[in-house]
Amino acid sequence: MFRATLNSSKAWKQIVDAVATLLTEAHFLIKDDGFSLIQYDSSRAAMIDLYLPSSIFQEYHCKGEHNLSLGLDELTKVSKRMAGDDKLEFNLDETQNRFEIRMISQAERTFKIQLLTPPEEKTQKIRSSFEIRAEMFSDTFKQVVKDIGVVSNHMKITATQDSLSFGGMGDAGEAQVSLTLGEDSLLHELEVKQSGTSMYALSYLTEIAKAISSDSLTLRMTENKPVMLEFPIAESGLIKFLLAPRIERR
Repeated sequence: MFRATLNSSKAWKQIVDAVATLLTEAHFLIKDDGFSLIQYDSSRAAMIDLYLPSSIFQEYHCKGEHNLSLGLDELTKVSKRMAGDDKLEFNLDETQNRFEIRMISQAERTFKIQLLTPPEEKTQKIRSSFEIRAEMFSDTFKQVVKDIGVVSNHMKITATQDSLSFGGMGDAGEAQVSLTLGEDSLLHELEVKQSGTSMYALSYLTEIAKAISSDSLTLRMTENKPVMLEFPIAESGLIKFLLAPRIERR
């Protein structure tokens, strides 16, 4: 049994939009403490790690564990029908194999989405240690992605003890953005145990940047290892995107 209510359609749309950036299907696990999703994209180059505590909901009732697998095209279409003042009610109907979303304001509208078959194997959470941690304004990162995208399809990230820089190179030329700590810095924090440089596909970073709905984000990386971009979502929820590096051939 699962049933919950949410007073903020905006928060729900943030969740759906973020997951839909890289996935075509979402495989949620619902437990008594909240929602979770750990899933690779189809190319296995990127992973989403999402946790939504039960506290983001006004009412939350869950007995046992439930796999909630949904097509994101259908879920996105339904979410776009939500008005800003809608109160949302969610119900899992395992008898009819449907996920029910009810939108309540002046009118009451109900959508029932067909459940998909969940995967047999569960994706395991990646537990990595990172040599570099940077916290910055989300808008800063979004602008960096756009700047580098003018000339390149990949973005090189380099961290030293006092700076974080982003660069790209292509047929059209080169671009470089450098951030340093100091008064009025766009960096909130920078911790570097070991300096490092890694390169990542800009197509993925562009989609991830679109999903960021918070004021700040945390970037974690180690040279030639996956980068993690982490930010809060739906107030007390947390989402992490991990992206594999592009190893340059010498």
